[in-house]
Amino acid sequence: MNTVVSGRELRPLGAFERIIDLYMYRNPVQFSLAVECGRVVSESEVKVALSRLQTAHPLLAAMIDRSGSRPVFRHTDGAIGVRIALDSTWQEQAAVEQSKAIAPSPGPLVRVVLLPDAPTPERTTIVLTFSHQVTDGRGALRAAHDLLAAVGGRDIGVRNLPRAQEDLMRQLDTEPEPSEQNEAAGGEHPAPRPAARLRPFDENTPPAVEHAELDEATMLRIRRSARSRSCTVQSMLCAAAALTLFEGSDRQRVRINVPIDLRRAVGLEDDVAVRFTATCVVLCRPSLPDFWELAAAAAAQLAAARIRDAARNSVLALASLDVGDADDAEQAMLAATNADIEITNLGIVDSETDNALEQAIWGPVMSTQVDHEQILGVITRGGRLRMTMTSHEAVAGLLSGIVAQLTSAVS
Repeated sequence: MNTVVSGRELRPLGAFERIIDLYMYRNPVQFSLAVECGRVVSESEVKVALSRLQTAHPLLAAMIDRSGSRPVFRHTDGAIGVRIALDSTWQEQAAVEQSKAIAPSPGPLVRVVLLPDAPTPERTTIVLTFSHQVTDGRGALRAAHDLLAAVGGRDIGVRNLPRAQEDLMRQLDTEPEPSEQNEAAGGEHPAPRPAARLRPFDENTPPAVEHAELDEATMLRIRRSARSRSCTVQSMLCAAAALTLFEGSDRQRVRINVPIDLRRAVGLEDDVAVRFTATCVVLCRPSLPDFWELAAAAAAQLAAARIRDAARNSVLALASLDVGDADDAEQAMLAATNADIEITNLGIVDSETDNALEQAIWGPVMSTQVDHEQILGVITRGGRLRMTMTSHEAVAGLLSGIVAQLTSAVS
């Protein structure tokens, strides 16, 4: 049943936001970031900072009104909820957060878990969880950095209400750019994707969350190796995942879903909003296990997807789909994201200002209710690369295998 609400209307949901919202009628999708702070942060400090955060970013003070013919974002006066978790870890709490749906109303569409004694009694961890209608991973990072800035007493300003991403794309001036062929291992006429299925949402079954970390010395070698071979860290992650999945199986190709951040691809502002499209990197089994052959193939495919016109056209194509109900949205989302693994790499996220309060950040931890999904979240901060793997049906050794492939490639 739709709830009648009275908050002022902010704007209608955009086409992609609407697809996400329809999909979430039956398949809650939210994701979490965990921020380890360098000192104890009190509940009152967090609540004051969250209030400032809601003032700064309008969609963090929003709900979704589905009562009319078209859903709209409405302002909510509700505060972001804060739950206290003692004697726990961010991994445990992030998993729990994936199993508790965020209702579209009365809002807001974000919540927080405070771990006052984790990872040690002298430090606090904050787990922020966002509903996917209001933001993506990079937007969540913006929110996390602004939250810590507010805790530290710094000004975080006030942003305008973000527009829907397809509206921004339609007015984007683009010039023809050279296309890139997706050749080499992984780009040659991939077979049709196998059908993906959804798993029923179950609040009593949180996903498994694993984590791993690469230190500064290893990351320095990885970045240098990537540059010397005209690859990227993301393409190396794709190669490492593919080789790990090839080992011990007879699969001939690996499909990797990779979200493309439109802020970097086409120069959009760093808003707390949905600002992404996605591409599927397809890597075929090489005749011999060759990490750099796969990394080069992944780099070529990712570069083609990030071309300005390609990213714009992808957004507009998705927005043009005739999606009228939850069934349509599920089919559209499954077609767009069906893969053996998703790698959501949020990139280098060091704050533009020195922020001693933020010691480490992990995520995104996310589950989209797709059967057998493996979601790898990646963040680089302070020279360290941190990874989280989220799944209801974890592939044994997948995360450790990715770490081993990366370190072996640059040893």
